[in-house]
Amino acid sequence: MAITINSNSSSLAVSQLGRSQKNLASSLEKIASGRRINKASDDAAGMAIADSLLSQAKGMGQALRNANDAVSMAQVADSALGQSTALVQSIREKAMQAANASQTTETRQSLQNEINSSLAQLNKIAENTTYNGQQLLAGTFTGKEVQVGANSGETIKLSIASAEANKLGSPTLGTLSQINVLSQETAQDAIKIADAALEQIDASRANIGSTQNQLTSTINNLATSGSNLLAAASSIADVDLAEETINFTTMKVLTEAKSFALAQAKNMNKQNVLSLLQG
Repeated sequence: MAITINSNSSSLAVSQLGRSQKNLASSLEKIASGRRINKASDDAAGMAIADSLLSQAKGMGQALRNANDAVSMAQVADSALGQSTALVQSIREKAMQAANASQTTETRQSLQNEINSSLAQLNKIAENTTYNGQQLLAGTFTGKEVQVGANSGETIKLSIASAEANKLGSPTLGTLSQINVLSQETAQDAIKIADAALEQIDASRANIGSTQNQLTSTINNLATSGSNLLAAASSIADVDLAEETINFTTMKVLTEAKSFALAQAKNMNKQNVLSLLQG
């Protein structure tokens, strides 16, 4: 007949030691990673919630970058339109000069040449003002949507009117590109055309400024919301290092105690067997 001495106790001790070592490893993993949830088995529901919050926070982070890009784009366009305004004002001054009776045919032609140079510069600004390869003042940048939210459809539209000479001016008297100051009469018309062009540029700048203010407000909201989402995700998924360090220390002591107890139990079993054999 087989003789068994404390076999159940030893098996139980080994099992308990295994669980303690597993818990110790899990605690060490949490401390090392800084996260309470490292795998689904740690907290399946918590992991799903934290992942959803992190996804929203990352989406808001990208939306924040998108909005900042749009603000930069608006600033580039506004700065260029400021230069365009200065050129149109210069054209208006020359038209006023040409409208004066003291001017001769030759001096008016000189003024027309200066105006033509300003118009060419105006068209260069409209052509060369770009952002990431996109022309901003050529009349093609209309109805552009900026993704400023973490979800589909959360956009702000940005449109910038053309600042080309042939698109600015009066619908009745003509555009800037048609300005003619070679006579007093046409010079008077040129003043009105320049005034209409300035109004159009000012309206475009006002629209850009309004959109820029909207984007700035959105950026502030995104920054706050993103921080709150990250904090919420952190409270769910991140580990409390102080608490977990205490748990780790406690489990380490218990594991060492169980290892010692198991070793002692094995020694006692051996002694019992020897005693029986020596009987």
